[in-house]
Amino acid sequence: MARVFIDGFESKSLDLWDAYSGWSFETSNPIDGASHIKSNSANAIKNLPVALSEVWVALRYKTESVGYGSLNFFEFRNGSTVVGTIQLNYNVFRVLRGSSTVLATGTTIIVANQTLLLEARFKPADSGGVFQFKVNGVLDIDFSGDTTDGPTTIDNIRIVSPNGNVFMNFDNIVVDDAEFPGNTKIRALRPNGAGNSTQWTPSGGNNWDCVDEVPASDSDYVATNTLDVVDLYSASDLPAEAYSVKCVQVQARAYKEGTPDVQNLQLACRTHDTNYFSSNKALTTSAKSHAQIWQTNPNTAEPWTISEVNAMEIGVKALA
Repeated sequence: MARVFIDGFESKSLDLWDAYSGWSFETSNPIDGASHIKSNSANAIKNLPVALSEVWVALRYKTESVGYGSLNFFEFRNGSTVVGTIQLNYNVFRVLRGSSTVLATGTTIIVANQTLLLEARFKPADSGGVFQFKVNGVLDIDFSGDTTDGPTTIDNIRIVSPNGNVFMNFDNIVVDDAEFPGNTKIRALRPNGAGNSTQWTPSGGNNWDCVDEVPASDSDYVATNTLDVVDLYSASDLPAEAYSVKCVQVQARAYKEGTPDVQNLQLACRTHDTNYFSSNKALTTSAKSHAQIWQTNPNTAEPWTISEVNAMEIGVKALA
């Protein structure tokens, strides 16, 4: 009961999303970390691992213009059906049932180029539904009642920048199944040395040096056609500002060529001198990013500590 999906766009890629178009990456003045996405005409869809009857989300948001009418920028969906929507209406936020029925309007006045932490709780139901919305941690909308025109579960989300005159900026997207995510920041810890196991073959040089590029390079890689071999890497430390860890996500971009023995990938983390692996991630013939979230330390079943994350190794394992 915790994090379902996270993306801070630190990889300068949208590979974790299932469909996307139109975005660019802002690195000269990022909202948080190294990069965020922006556009005046774009969308991205993420399918959730399971359909949820109630969902909590958070995102960093900035609009570069206000006053352009009703702009739907975040959707809770079931298949292609929009179940609930967050909208910027001129200079205030609104929440909608479906994509057009206004349920409630907030009172916080939005100005251009102001970075905001937005959080929402959405429970779709004909009666007893909930749509709550926070701006910078303060409850701006608190609606209860009929929040759906049909579906009562959410299986994907969609972020949108819908108006050619208005650039919208997004960062630190978090989906949770139990609570408001709060003031969460997402940081990329990149490989910076060889780990406990170096069993994959680098394209040149050291194994870790072939998997640390941002954005990823498909010409610099580690490879294998041997089953059950593991490649591990030490990684950079958390920033000094970090004071707690909500989850650890290991991410890798991979593909297969021809008809290899290796058909699946497992993502790995090594903590307390023990390797832990994700479920199988099926390899495709085109490069694709895979991710695994560990909510707690798999060795202790307790929340991650700063020192555990800094000492952790990350990597991959090859499977049939």
